[in-house]
Amino acid sequence: MSEQILVTFTLGILITSIAAVEIRNLRTTSIAYLLHSIFLFAIITSYAYLKENDSLYLWAGACFLTKVIIIPAMLFRFVKQVPLQEHRPFIGAGFSIVIVSTLMVSFFQVFKKYIYLLAPTEAAQLEPVRSLLAGAFTIFSLGLWALLTRRDALKTVIGLALLENGVHLVLLALTPQLRETTMIGILTNVVAVVFLLLYLSTSIYQLFGSTDTIKLSELKR
Repeated sequence: MSEQILVTFTLGILITSIAAVEIRNLRTTSIAYLLHSIFLFAIITSYAYLKENDSLYLWAGACFLTKVIIIPAMLFRFVKQVPLQEHRPFIGAGFSIVIVSTLMVSFFQVFKKYIYLLAPTEAAQLEPVRSLLAGAFTIFSLGLWALLTRRDALKTVIGLALLENGVHLVLLALTPQLRETTMIGILTNVVAVVFLLLYLSTSIYQLFGSTDTIKLSELKR
């Protein structure tokens, strides 16, 4: 398996990340996140093959179970209980897509060019690690964007998931020898956090008839 395939998977995970944030239909958003997770699984598996690191296959298996099966299943279940259309975000759809697409392309190029400032190691300057790290930091930035500009509860969960996936890619690129038990523990914690957030979001919808996270302020009354 060539390094170019790994770079292609990195571009794929970036595209599906943008789709998961920008698509307004929540069911389609969940599908985009599922595809994003499949690309993440493919990246870890490809990296394991490329580096001949058998321990990464366990990491990939745990990723598949938690991020390709469990978390998307929770998202789809949540979507069935709420309106399909995302609650109106702070920034309009067309303007947001233009901004996000421009920023993500720019961020990827900047991170890739100056990756030595964020990861001053020899390995980080070489492909495919260079592109992988650039993609990781770009996805992390996209997660922050989702948290700052989206009001819908599911998009908040997506934003947090993207943050965590960005961290996963950084760990994969820089510390592939990380113990499998540590990574499985991280993945398990993420599932627990997503479950709790979606449970809380369902309660908010039942109380206020909205998935608007701004409604949380009314819980203080």
